[in-house]
Amino acid sequence: MLYIRMIILMAVTLYTSRVILAVLGVDDYGIYSLIGGIIALFSFVSYTLVQAMQRFFNVALGKRDNERYHRVYVMGYNIFFLFSAFLLLVGETVGLWFVNNKLNIPVGRETAVFWVYQISIITLIFQLLRTPDNASIIAHERMNFYAYISIGEAFIKLGIVFLLKLFAFDKLILYVLLYLVASVLINLLYKVYCNKKFAECRYDLLWDGTLFKEMISFSGWTLLSNGSRTVTMQGENIFLNQNYSVSVNAARGVASQVYNAVNTFLSNFVTAFNPQLTKSYAAEEMSSHFSLLYRASKFSFYLLLVLVIPLIFNLDAILGAWLVEVPLYTKEFCIFVLLAYLVDALVKPLGTSIFANGNIKGLQISIAIVFLIQLLASFFALKAGWPPYIVSVFILISHSIHYICYLYFCKRLCHLELEIYFKRVILPLIPICLLATIVPFFLQRYSTGILWALGLIVLDALWIAVWVWFIGLDKIEKSFIKSTIMKLIH
Repeated sequence: MLYIRMIILMAVTLYTSRVILAVLGVDDYGIYSLIGGIIALFSFVSYTLVQAMQRFFNVALGKRDNERYHRVYVMGYNIFFLFSAFLLLVGETVGLWFVNNKLNIPVGRETAVFWVYQISIITLIFQLLRTPDNASIIAHERMNFYAYISIGEAFIKLGIVFLLKLFAFDKLILYVLLYLVASVLINLLYKVYCNKKFAECRYDLLWDGTLFKEMISFSGWTLLSNGSRTVTMQGENIFLNQNYSVSVNAARGVASQVYNAVNTFLSNFVTAFNPQLTKSYAAEEMSSHFSLLYRASKFSFYLLLVLVIPLIFNLDAILGAWLVEVPLYTKEFCIFVLLAYLVDALVKPLGTSIFANGNIKGLQISIAIVFLIQLLASFFALKAGWPPYIVSVFILISHSIHYICYLYFCKRLCHLELEIYFKRVILPLIPICLLATIVPFFLQRYSTGILWALGLIVLDALWIAVWVWFIGLDKIEKSFIKSTIMKLIH
């Protein structure tokens, strides 16, 4: 179900981005990406709490403690209520001042920027309040409903874009307003489903001070790294805006859409294996835990490699057919971001294992330091006149350093045996990575139109898949894939 979801979401997301760019225009699309980035400065706390709730839910299920699960659910809502109030306070003071006084906004669009900012804050609050139910659905591994609702949400967003053409009202303001309505609808669907399916997912007036401290303590260190990530990404957006223009923000916004589509692919796999990795660790079934860790690392990397390499070598044709007007530097932004998140495919399983352990202080401090260095490097490079896509080069370098940090802390905290890990995971990847680029490199000269590009992407993907099957997988993994395919067929 998650892969069906992934295919549909990728297609809808990429097409939606094309239509939005065409309807809004480069400048308004750049404004939307820029304001969305400012809002993301607040939303990283949401992502932090999502990770914490997911971890606490999975541990409670692994120990079969429904009462604990219920208390985590209620306290999750309480924490999000408190954070929503904080978000309104900061957003309407410091955030609003920054938007009005520090951003490079095209003349005549100040009113639109104000309303886009206000509506985006309200939308973010509604998205925050769906978190406990969303996390519960994933923890219970109800991937069918999760897939259905995500597909429905994607088509609603696509419908919103087409509605923009029917009204003479300011299209940028109308877009974020309709997006808010869609978020409210999705929230209601999540709430109704969880209340009907899971007895422990009900809200009561209770306060567990001990659990609050435990969740906030765990979230605090995660907040450090996620906050650093968000500040770095949005800081880079602001630096690009100050040194170039909103058209460059639009180029990076397109690259972000490509990343979101590819990351959806990776997130599907992460969503599928996260509950089992955490539950096996909580149940102290370490042999099963590490076996799944090795398999998840290899499979997630291979699945993303089959997608990323063909995209990179056919990017000109894809961007030309996808976008009515391709902003300058879009290709360069996309290439380095795609490579960075290919590295992330190896990071995510290690991160799940460390989060299951719960001792995340050292890792999060290390990650935050790397992000700070990335932000400073971007600032000085842009000031020195380097091309704007240098920020994506630094993202690739940063993610590679993160991978080393995750390996170190997984060995130290979870007793990962690096020798076995390198033998089971890294060594099979090396020849695959070398072979994967040969055919795409020579075929890219024929990628002169969208039909040719799509055909070459299929050929490139098949080329990579063949080598993965013959030299990238061991006998046990091949047997696992065969049995999984047979189950799907039956």
